[in-house]
Amino acid sequence: MICPVLIIEDELVIAESVAALLTEESYQVAGIASNYAEAKEFFQKNPVPALVISDINLKGGEHGVEIVVKLKQNYDFETIFLTVHADTKTVHEAISTNPVTYLVKPFTEKQLLVAMQMATHRVYKKQKFDNLNLELTQREIEIASLVSQGFSSKQIAHQLFISAETVRTHRKNMLQRNNIKSFPHLIFLLNKS
Repeated sequence: MICPVLIIEDELVIAESVAALLTEESYQVAGIASNYAEAKEFFQKNPVPALVISDINLKGGEHGVEIVVKLKQNYDFETIFLTVHADTKTVHEAISTNPVTYLVKPFTEKQLLVAMQMATHRVYKKQKFDNLNLELTQREIEIASLVSQGFSSKQIAHQLFISAETVRTHRKNMLQRNNIKSFPHLIFLLNKS
């Protein structure tokens, strides 16, 4: 199962940076919206994403929490909030939507990847999966473990003294051998077993 992501962020540089990192780490970025109208249109014209990553304060006075509340009236998805605001009022507003987590900008790649692990775990936990005996080599288990800890492929390559391309090849081989469509799903199954 693929876990598509919609990013709601009015700063295009940030949205594209998040999208690039997620894509590099085998997540499916389904789209980017900069406001409620674009997000609503995306939901109406595409399959519902499993996860929405939303900024809170958007240009034009729009508020990411309000956007998520409106969208959740008709759609089921998990949420990660990204914001520069850590005040009590904003945090409590966000909590009302039951988000997976709330990341304060600037955040690290590792923080975002750990948040994605938490979100995809929540998505996959709602699904029913047969018990699957995963076929993994020791090196693949090592790489999967580092991914589950929030390390990017580049960081794993550096830590294991191999190239990032070798890490990507191992990740691809793990999916193909086990007939799994996404790496977050593999991590979920690995943690489940």
